[in-house]
Amino acid sequence: MKKLFLAGLLGISLLVTGCASNQSTSSTPSKDSIKIGWVGPLTGPTSTDGTLSRNATQLAVDQFNESGGLDGKKVELVTEDDQGKPEEALKGVQKLINSDKVTGIVGGGYSGPMKTVAPKVQAAKVPMVIAYAVHPEITKGGDFVNRVIYTADVQGKAMADYAINDLNKKNIAVLYVDIDYGISIYKSFKEEANKLGAKIVIERPFKMGDKDFSSILTTVKAAKPDALYVVGYYNEAAGIVTQSKELGIDAQFLGVDGFDSPKFLELGKENTDGATFSTSFYSTDKREVVQNFVKALHEKYKTEADMLSSQSYDATNVILEALKKAGTDKEKLAKAINETKGYEGTSGKISFDSNHEVVKPVIFMTVKDGKFQFVKSLNYK
Repeated sequence: MKKLFLAGLLGISLLVTGCASNQSTSSTPSKDSIKIGWVGPLTGPTSTDGTLSRNATQLAVDQFNESGGLDGKKVELVTEDDQGKPEEALKGVQKLINSDKVTGIVGGGYSGPMKTVAPKVQAAKVPMVIAYAVHPEITKGGDFVNRVIYTADVQGKAMADYAINDLNKKNIAVLYVDIDYGISIYKSFKEEANKLGAKIVIERPFKMGDKDFSSILTTVKAAKPDALYVVGYYNEAAGIVTQSKELGIDAQFLGVDGFDSPKFLELGKENTDGATFSTSFYSTDKREVVQNFVKALHEKYKTEADMLSSQSYDATNVILEALKKAGTDKEKLAKAINETKGYEGTSGKISFDSNHEVVKPVIFMTVKDGKFQFVKSLNYK
């Protein structure tokens, strides 16, 4: 009995030791791996998006390791949950830089958090590639932050051009989410629309998480717009398009890359038909890099590829490709990222201009028969 008792204690001891070892793997620097950080929302109202971003980043890292890594060394992904909050993003980035000693960072969060952490990353001289945050200020202030999504300025101007010159819309209502993302795209759209001779007949903000839009939509209906441009994410967009149809608003529904999720179709159902939005990716693109990505993401995570996952996959691969050229020296790595030219990403051929911003076309998609369909691409800078 005594021997059995001692054996049991030994077994428990080994089990606890094993668990402790597993728990510390992602935060203890290893001489045999190169650490890349990711920061974005894994909890909170935008956790679905953050999870998609994190998964696509992990897929890129796994594929890099499967192909041999860097001189025999594997890349290890260290993730930090920012909950969609700037203060949490700052804590996460500080940990990635100071404790985890990461070589580079993928920014998988939105404009508010990424705008907050960018100066910290610049000061620490750790290369970061932003996946999908669009606020123009994020890349300013140094050579260590690049972005693989076009800025709010580009997206807003491109939609104004498309709505007015292609769709011949002249009286436009605008509803925008009252955060950096919504405000920055809306301002750019309004400025360009005014230049092109259109009239903004009504403009109203809304909050993330809002569900009842009857009051502002009643005002929209009274203004009789020929287009309704909604700058926000799929949850609120689905609610707005559904309630617009219920109120009998007869206007072309226009949107942004925040619509680009299967959730928009799921939540808005048949009401989404005819909605047209700007984005940077479409899963039916026949390029081999796109189809390989779509297949691999579905096989690994059982999810459909969308703009968020595409952007995150591309941001990660830009860092990994630069690692092959420059190694782990952070200044050399940042230089190699900045010199990226014509990289074949899932969201198009990626190059950076002198302001660390991506140069690639804006894609326009529409909803037809419950599916996203490609409309056109537009080079707009």
